[in-house]
Amino acid sequence: MMRKLHDRLTTQASARLTASLLRRLIWGLIAMVWLPLAALPALAAISPGAVALVDPLNIQPALLFTAVVISTMSGATSLLMRIDRELSAAAGKPLPRPWIMSSSHMFGAWLAGILAFILSQQSGFGLWSTLGSVLSASFLGSKFLEVMTEKYLSAGSYRKNVDPA
Repeated sequence: MMRKLHDRLTTQASARLTASLLRRLIWGLIAMVWLPLAALPALAAISPGAVALVDPLNIQPALLFTAVVISTMSGATSLLMRIDRELSAAAGKPLPRPWIMSSSHMFGAWLAGILAFILSQQSGFGLWSTLGSVLSASFLGSKFLEVMTEKYLSAGSYRKNVDPA
């Protein structure tokens, strides 16, 4: 299934799988990924004394795992937003450099998320402040590396077309 989707994304547009259907699928995936996470504060608010949700996450490995999951979801959201933008700009064309695009988004999200986790733990932030800083930093890190990758790749393609004379 993924191979078929990859072939359709990197070759010509198919009549069955158009860009609008892919865009709906992308935004559905974003909603499906983030909606369960949005329920966490509500669960913390209704739990007796808010202890049921806070105590297991105060263990460092569990909190680190949660930070990695949040940064992964944030990077994936940024990547899906970029794919959506690329598909809406050029509906019938293949995605430009999909491996570089996906790896730069995810690496930026993980690096910034882990850095934000370390800094917020050293600063003594609370649980929700730590997770909020990881969320925002990983999204911004993903977007930052997206911009830097595009600038680097566009500068590299410009140099190839310049006449040496």
